[in-house]
Amino acid sequence: MPVIGHIRLGLLCVAWMAALIQVTIGADLIELINFGVIAFIAFVILTLSRLQNDSVLILLLLVVVGWALLDHFPDGNEWAAGGRYVLIFAALLPTMALVRATASMMPSVHRTQGALAQLPASASSGGLHLAANIFGGIINTGALAILSAAIPKDADDHRRQLAAEAALRGMVTAAAWSPFFVAFAIGQGFVGKANSWIAIGIGGVTAILFAAISLPLLNRSFSGGQLRLALICLKPVLMRLLLVLGAVLGSALLFDFTALSAVVVVMPVLVLVQFIRYPAQIKPIIEDTASSMRNIADDILIISMAMLIGYFATRTGAFTVLVTSLYDGVIPGWFALIITPLGMMLASVVGIHPVISSTAFLAVFSGGHADVHPALLMQAHLIGWGAGTMSSVASLSVITGANLFRVRSRDLVLGSNLWTAFAYALVGGAALCLVNMVI
Repeated sequence: MPVIGHIRLGLLCVAWMAALIQVTIGADLIELINFGVIAFIAFVILTLSRLQNDSVLILLLLVVVGWALLDHFPDGNEWAAGGRYVLIFAALLPTMALVRATASMMPSVHRTQGALAQLPASASSGGLHLAANIFGGIINTGALAILSAAIPKDADDHRRQLAAEAALRGMVTAAAWSPFFVAFAIGQGFVGKANSWIAIGIGGVTAILFAAISLPLLNRSFSGGQLRLALICLKPVLMRLLLVLGAVLGSALLFDFTALSAVVVVMPVLVLVQFIRYPAQIKPIIEDTASSMRNIADDILIISMAMLIGYFATRTGAFTVLVTSLYDGVIPGWFALIITPLGMMLASVVGIHPVISSTAFLAVFSGGHADVHPALLMQAHLIGWGAGTMSSVASLSVITGANLFRVRSRDLVLGSNLWTAFAYALVGGAALCLVNMVI
């Protein structure tokens, strides 16, 4: 019913605004924040009957995880505190929808899009990988929509397959360094603010090494000249990317924000600047954002449930009890750093969403339960997220990429990306083990 849809959108907007108030002003306006929590609960209730089957399954599995971990049913005060804790996620995904809609209208993005379309077939895979990593670091799956438009309309199936695989690899591995992924928000809840920022720095190295190794291995004709062509295509957006990352990092340091809080506060301000520069874009961007917000309800519920369970469990000591019952002593760091990305990747192959596997692994290995630096554990989790979303037919990234590039999801997963994801998880985890041994 259209009326219910409008009500849900309005409730989500109220929760979004309340989250911004909570981040910027804090407990001084607790009544407004609590009103936002109530609006979010109402949004959830109206959304339950509209959930897709796979989302229902994921939520049920999360409920089972929560039931197994918690030693008591939360009381009213705990539920209220938990609601305020997850309210930020009611702001994150709508913020990213706003950013995606804005990016799709930017002239610099269109120039890069056109330049990629002019690349020769031999260089297009490398160009798409690098462009997807840059765009994906800011707009996530929105990168696939932008890049699929750069594929010539008369491209054959083979070129479409190679292009889709390259764009997917680039986009999902951006999770290693970008604070704009849900994966970063989940990991930060377990390892803390400072270690999360360190992990971003490590992730930049991870992404560069992955590109340097995978591009020549997966495209034997790739050369330095082709790399130069690909980088030239990205020139129009590089400064804007640095501006966005600098604004987010600067606000986090200046105002002591978490990365998640910095994203939900800074990105709307940057969008407002774009509105001032191009007022004719305001209406289409708002319409596109509203449309996206109607379609991301499942993701909002899933991430909120995962973080709510993590919130309750960390405050009741349930994870410590669980680890003690499984292993007497401190878990070896090498085991945690290898099993986290590899386990997340293998779980995704059989359809287990990374939200579930990452919550479980981080719960077991964080908090001093494993002999591992928290920033390295965070990076292992981010590598696992990328590897998992690259290799699952149930992944939103895979489904979106397959539709946009007009290839089959099965072919996109069971081709070169499956073994690439396995190698990324295994080698990435092993490399982090070496770093953990040195520090």
